[in-house]
Amino acid sequence: MSQPQSPLLAVDGLVKYHATGAGTVRAVDRVSFDVKPGETLGLVGESGCGKSTLGRTIVRLHEPDEGAILFQSQDISHLSRRALRPVRRRLQMVFQDPYASLNPRRTIRQILDEPYSVHGIGSRPERVERVAALIQKVGLHADHANRYPHELSGGQRQRIAIARAIALEPSLVVCDEPVSALDVSIQAQIINLLRRLQADSHAAYLFISHDLSVIGYLADRIAVMYLGEIVELAPKRDLWKQPLHPYTQALFSAIAEPLPPSVPRRKRVEMTGDMPSPMKPPSGCRFHTRCPMAMPRCREAVPALKEVASEAGDGRKVACHLYADPA
Repeated sequence: MSQPQSPLLAVDGLVKYHATGAGTVRAVDRVSFDVKPGETLGLVGESGCGKSTLGRTIVRLHEPDEGAILFQSQDISHLSRRALRPVRRRLQMVFQDPYASLNPRRTIRQILDEPYSVHGIGSRPERVERVAALIQKVGLHADHANRYPHELSGGQRQRIAIARAIALEPSLVVCDEPVSALDVSIQAQIINLLRRLQADSHAAYLFISHDLSVIGYLADRIAVMYLGEIVELAPKRDLWKQPLHPYTQALFSAIAEPLPPSVPRRKRVEMTGDMPSPMKPPSGCRFHTRCPMAMPRCREAVPALKEVASEAGDGRKVACHLYADPA
């Protein structure tokens, strides 16, 4: 009998707060999950729920306040910049806005050469060949190498951002809403590019989005985030067939386009009001102020993210008192 595969990334009790003049923003609060080698974990939730902060903390663009980030069994939570350098070869990120993440004063060739130069990979002629191969791999032409970011379209810039992220053949790529700023037709091209590159490299993705349709197309498992916390984590098949948490049900109810025939039609679940401030989250379950199924217990006790039965047998979890053991 084969041994279970160790997770590529394991996040345990991760906390990230931002101090502001108005108070402390509890952007990421006790978040735990893992990503397996070669899989795509989708992270979905409303704008402002902490998805991007979580992604940036995992790649250590933000310093975690508490908890642990284990990457390939190594705790990278508090490594120095020098110690992080070899880790960054295996852990990369694609940002939402490619124009803001690309140096406007450098040509595409210089931008794509930088990862090889920083890590001392190859001679200058070898790096020229690597850059040319990268540009071709993401579906662009050789003459794009001499252009600057402002001379490219949004979709072309995002292709360059993806090329830079995969240049060092990382084991994990954190994709922070990489298609949300693009036109719908360009979104499809970039999503299919990411799938093709993953099939070639077998890299794992943590794909962050507010769009369940995009997540459903790409992800193997899906984590649902609300106000800094993971409220549901499940294989895509289970989540699509029967979302358990009322917040997840409300997200599915909000999908405007027709659902696939395999997805059963359900009674619409509507949220009331706006998301509370992350500086003053509600007591108990943070969703109870908008939940149509809230009980008195929801206002008092914080529900734990507990494992529930799953058809796929992959450790489905939900944080909701509706599925807790009787008190």
